[in-house]
Amino acid sequence: MQKVALFGATGQIGNAILSALLKSDFHVVQIISPGSEARAKPESTTLSTKVVDLASVSRNDLASILDGTEAVISALNGKALEAQELVQDAAWDAGVKRFYPSEYGMHHIYRRPGDTFGTDGKKLWNMKSQCNEKALLHPSIIRGEMTYTLIGCGDFYNQPREKTWCQWTQSSVESYNLPILGNPDALIHFTHIDDFASFLVQTLLHPELSQNKRLNFVSDTVSFSQIAELLEKYSGKKVVKDIMPLEVVHRVIKDPANVPSELGYGPSSGKSAVPVDFWFLVRAMQGEGRYLHPPGEVSNGLFPAVRVRGIEEYLRKEVFGSS
Repeated sequence: MQKVALFGATGQIGNAILSALLKSDFHVVQIISPGSEARAKPESTTLSTKVVDLASVSRNDLASILDGTEAVISALNGKALEAQELVQDAAWDAGVKRFYPSEYGMHHIYRRPGDTFGTDGKKLWNMKSQCNEKALLHPSIIRGEMTYTLIGCGDFYNQPREKTWCQWTQSSVESYNLPILGNPDALIHFTHIDDFASFLVQTLLHPELSQNKRLNFVSDTVSFSQIAELLEKYSGKKVVKDIMPLEVVHRVIKDPANVPSELGYGPSSGKSAVPVDFWFLVRAMQGEGRYLHPPGEVSNGLFPAVRVRGIEEYLRKEVFGSS
């Protein structure tokens, strides 16, 4: 599968996927939204660009753009994710053989105290769950006219823009204060974005191994206590673990205004693109020891040649530049 169309190429995950595809000499069509042209990679002999407004484009016009494409990768997020069904419809019309829904994460059931049932907690998680369900049960899939590969992963840990979510990516601060919900020794699955992108590329290079599969890629399994120790070791700076009880998450989910003020975490803080309540929901799942894929559902062994960078190597080499 050498000709690929990528939706969401200017986003954080989409950009990493695009870079990995181009390094492996795929011919890529990056589908970008109007207004994002300045963030798109420049065209080349293996990269072309189509500017498409997914809110208004017709199925026929989108199918024409995808004509001749062998695989479609969706890295759509937020509001744009609602257009993923249209993208798959058009891909079907164009004869695309493989579809990658926008997963790249992990889903959980949130349970309030005293509840006898659970919910997925937030609209963002629910939207992605619904989109994934539609993608995997799409008529083209059921009829065997298109295959799918859905890739989950751990918490992306190398996000320098996330100064609260991934404090350890910041090398210029004087000290670190890691906010932790629940058990600081609970093991968590983490993933390096570039490792993940390389794994996705391997599924295209070996389509027979990834056909109609749910896969999960993990770079490291560590606790926040271990991260704190590593951060202190390689930064040489003081690291404080700000451990909060799990009860805090229920107050924040009920009303984001209840976020502890000492976190300095709010819509005007500039510290995160992640909504406050979603941040607390994920951190609560991690503090409960639930942010792990079962061993039999970790797919790293499918492509053992993919580089796997643990958090220690990342801190030592990429953040603090130690040999």
